[in-house]
Amino acid sequence: MALHSTLRSASSIPQRIGFLVSALLSTSFLALGADRTAIELDPGPQKITPEEQALAPDAASGSQHGIILLDETERDDSTGSKSQIWHHVRAKIFTNEGRGLADVEIPFNTGLALKKWWGWTILPDGSVRELKQEDLKEQETVRAGRTKFSFLRGALPTVVPGCVIDYGYLLSQRGVYQSIRVQLQEKWPVRSLRYRWIPWEGARSLYRMTRATGMALKVAENRQAVLVTGENLPAVVDEPWMPPPREMAASATFFYSQRSEKPGDFWSWMAIGKTLAAKEFIKERPIKDALASKSFPTGADLFAKLKVVHAWISANVRNSGLRTSEQAEAVADDESSPRTAKEVLAEKKASGHQMDYLFMGFARALGAEAELVLATDRTDHFFDPGLLTSDQFDSSLVLVRAPGDGDDKAVFVDTGSGLPFGELPWWVTGAKGMAVTAKGYRTVLIPPSDPRKNQSETRVSIVFEPADQSALVQWTRTDAGQAGLSERLDMRSMGPEERSKRLQELCGAGGEFEVTKAEAPKLQELSSGLRLTCEGTMTNTNLSAGLSRYTFSLDGFWNEAVPEFTEERRVHAVVFPFPRIDRTFLEVRSPERFTTVTPPAVGPVQSPYGRYTLSISVTPEGYHVERLFALSAIAIRVQEYAPLRRFLTEVHRADQTSLEFRKAGTP
Repeated sequence: MALHSTLRSASSIPQRIGFLVSALLSTSFLALGADRTAIELDPGPQKITPEEQALAPDAASGSQHGIILLDETERDDSTGSKSQIWHHVRAKIFTNEGRGLADVEIPFNTGLALKKWWGWTILPDGSVRELKQEDLKEQETVRAGRTKFSFLRGALPTVVPGCVIDYGYLLSQRGVYQSIRVQLQEKWPVRSLRYRWIPWEGARSLYRMTRATGMALKVAENRQAVLVTGENLPAVVDEPWMPPPREMAASATFFYSQRSEKPGDFWSWMAIGKTLAAKEFIKERPIKDALASKSFPTGADLFAKLKVVHAWISANVRNSGLRTSEQAEAVADDESSPRTAKEVLAEKKASGHQMDYLFMGFARALGAEAELVLATDRTDHFFDPGLLTSDQFDSSLVLVRAPGDGDDKAVFVDTGSGLPFGELPWWVTGAKGMAVTAKGYRTVLIPPSDPRKNQSETRVSIVFEPADQSALVQWTRTDAGQAGLSERLDMRSMGPEERSKRLQELCGAGGEFEVTKAEAPKLQELSSGLRLTCEGTMTNTNLSAGLSRYTFSLDGFWNEAVPEFTEERRVHAVVFPFPRIDRTFLEVRSPERFTTVTPPAVGPVQSPYGRYTLSISVTPEGYHVERLFALSAIAIRVQEYAPLRRFLTEVHRADQTSLEFRKAGTP
């Protein structure tokens, strides 16, 4: 059967919160007689089989470094109250570059427990090395959209070319998820894949296959389960600055729905539900009372008033989802959550969705048209209208306009994000979202931000100390808009020790730079952009007493990183986080007994994707340098990769420019 974008009914599964029984629809089944979906998951043999021994690297199939021999999973949600997840992987490693196959990563979010584990490396000589369960360490990963995921991570020991690795585990999870998206391709070729889903029979369950056309994938289903199998699946090419990997690979999404399988009917029902929830939250009297206490500039138009309201909410209502670690620690575990606009205004705290609802209430009270917009985190996935679950949305926004205006004159707002009116977190922009009203829904494009609003300004002072071949470096950076936003939100959620370590890294710690000061003033203020104050010593400048000429490279850790592409060819489109402008100002003092020379002239670099300028002038103390790098595009087609790469290569080459100093009296 054709598997691309297939939508079929399987049996059933509940969302994490649970469904109202009265809302459930009957489940349809495809009976196949004997259970053709049954599989058994067991550890593989602790020896290399003759067939595995005969396997050799094959660049043509993408297995020059390693290959996954077997990837099998069974997810059992049949009880409706918990999930049991079995997972087993066996692979052969051909080169040192294939060692990544031995890196183990097990989901370990709240509600998950590791019940069983095995993991070992079978060496070419037949000996076996085991990774114990206690050697798996819990680590946390934060997605761009601020969603946190915990994992148990470890590396199978003594991995060498020619070895075979085998590991597996059983996880127990409280409750079941609303939807599970399974990536069927990896960055390694897969010889054999099996994924079995046993849903709960108390709700309608569905699955959707995407990007599966042309793959050796099959689906079998019956009353109990759905089984996806695959043979000789090619690897997904992993490239820097690519679209979300899960969007580039064949995948299967297992989910459940309360309503019709027709997308139009489902999203209309969902839009009505979201609108009713917002209406229930927004009570007119509390909103009107709060609005009456606000003062607006004389003659302020509608959008001027909306900006005042946005600023007031951002300053006076705390977004409970964006607290610092200190704020979160100070809050009691049993702290109640407000449920209505009246309670939010009284308690001055709200969730992200409630912040949007509150702003919608004020906007409508001012006479504006306001709609809720659901958005995805585009670093992870895009909105798929054929996937009938609202679980795919990560956040919400508000779209406001004057009465009668179209979307071209409307403004997207994310109250509570810490960003100014009309600015959005970059990970929801440049992608499609869904606007919902009581009348229905529509797909909307959420535009990327203006690069002129995403600026970083870095000021650097460098003073040489010839006596010990060192240099004192003091530098500050001030970010605005999207610049530094992800980093700032990440550090706010970190504990003091982890935050201090990250600040050291941002200030250039490591190698030959010893940081003596690393601070981020106003980090506690959500609406303040990231500001770095750094100081330290460059321990080896190669400035020895016997030199008559000395050169110093301008390409230092103080510069914001410029994307770099080393490969001549490209498979995927290029996607950058956001358009931006980086400005750097350097004051470099001449070393003692050295003087400046005529500075080099570096021509500007221009392209459709951005621009670059570098200006160097002589001062009484040494050199003054001004650098500008602007990236104006965020999505570049594969066909445009070559000129993009040339532009960035020229920028990197210009950044290698050196300042020259000559000892006094040297011709």
